[in-house]
Amino acid sequence: MRALLALFVIGSVALVFVLGRAEPVPDLTRGVDGVAAWLHELTGECGEVKRDNDFAEFAGPVRAEVYQPFVAEWGTCTKQPYQRLGLLVLRPGLDQAWRSAVANGRVRGDPDLVFGDGFALTGSIGMEHLGLKRLECTPTACSLMEIKHH
Repeated sequence: MRALLALFVIGSVALVFVLGRAEPVPDLTRGVDGVAAWLHELTGECGEVKRDNDFAEFAGPVRAEVYQPFVAEWGTCTKQPYQRLGLLVLRPGLDQAWRSAVANGRVRGDPDLVFGDGFALTGSIGMEHLGLKRLECTPTACSLMEIKHH
């Protein structure tokens, strides 16, 4: 009986630990301010969003051409090690556009973004701890993949 009770207590503590670790999600109704607030809650950084006008200057001309039709809103914030971490609220279709750009030879490799549900960030270092995913593409398909811990 004690062993059963101990297993129940250990299981309950483990369940509370797992549920307690569930990360909040950004409030995308607030646009990039919601993404920044989510990052700030998780990391203590990214407290102030800066809105720049020239997306092509930030992302580069080729990436901007592929990304921009699918960016509903964007801004930047500071989150170490990035002085300008890009925050993007997305419309559907970026994955197909990137795959097409790979197939047409306009870009190579994968986008330099990490993705959540309806948003993306331009960084990669430490993003595995936020539950974000990488988009890996070939000319025929794209898949969201877990980011491996370094």
